[in-house]
Amino acid sequence: METTPWMGRDEGPGAIHTRWHHMVYAGRVQKEDDPKGLAIFGFESHEGTIRNQGRPGAAKGPFQIRHALAELAFHGGQIVHDRGNVAVDGHDMEKAQADAADKLAEIIPEHRMTVVLGGGHETTYAAYSGLAASGELNGVKKWGMISFDSHFAVRNTPQPTAVTAVRQVITDEKKAGRDFSCSVVGVSEVSNTRAQFEHARDLELSYLKDEECAECRIQDVLEFVDRQLADLDLVYLSVDMDVLPGYQAPGVSSPSSLGVPMIVLLEAVKRIAQSGKLAIMDVVGVIPEFDLDHRTARAAARLIDQATLTAFGRPAADAADTPEHRELLAERQRALHSQGLS
Repeated sequence: METTPWMGRDEGPGAIHTRWHHMVYAGRVQKEDDPKGLAIFGFESHEGTIRNQGRPGAAKGPFQIRHALAELAFHGGQIVHDRGNVAVDGHDMEKAQADAADKLAEIIPEHRMTVVLGGGHETTYAAYSGLAASGELNGVKKWGMISFDSHFAVRNTPQPTAVTAVRQVITDEKKAGRDFSCSVVGVSEVSNTRAQFEHARDLELSYLKDEECAECRIQDVLEFVDRQLADLDLVYLSVDMDVLPGYQAPGVSSPSSLGVPMIVLLEAVKRIAQSGKLAIMDVVGVIPEFDLDHRTARAAARLIDQATLTAFGRPAADAADTPEHRELLAERQRALHSQGLS
């Protein structure tokens, strides 16, 4: 029986055969003299979804996304550090969020980029809290969050849930007095009441509706993303998998009847990663129990792969044989050798 998600096929020795599972250093802290690489961290929670009367099961999402990643071909060079999980004990979501924030406050400065796997959308507030406590926002003139989600996640309820995360972030940033902007791409009119659109207006959120994100309007989406990025020094990217059409992401609490097509989302994520401003990314909402053919987990893994590959400036798998590409393969070979896999 599997005890680790980092398992996959092995097609041969050397850097040209690597998959993600070959490149993961589970439990090992990055050394000071190592080139800053990529960190993976999981938040095992669906308490926020339960509080919002949604379908539970996202607590198992981090394992399934890791396993989907493990099977992908690896075209980067950076070492991947799996820094473990924090899980909700019972229903104490707030305690788990604080624990995750404490861990992430240590993890984020040690790595060039951190990817946080949910869990429900309450993962976003935990990850944001870790970023805020990490010191990475000190001295940043302006930063922002770009969220891909069918919901605004700005509900005003007495108790935090999965759909209060963005409001919590905005509230904390106002208290901190930092220059901050937030935008949401993929908002569904049928999933958000008039009250939520009014909340979004009051909070000065920029947004695109899902009907504005059709494949034929991909350039409009990319231009919107460019405008959000223009004056930012640092960006947090959040992807709730329910933003995709239901046939592409069935394994979520509330599958979308329309959604943002995968190719549009992939290109938008690539554009954000190309900016050089991406510090942290979360991918949330995967519920393995309802995930037909693991479509949602595989889509999540593809988005993470694209974001990290682009953020680290790696050439495509079919790139020409250049000195840059040979150095990438050599870097990957050194990483394999250090694990005894070459």
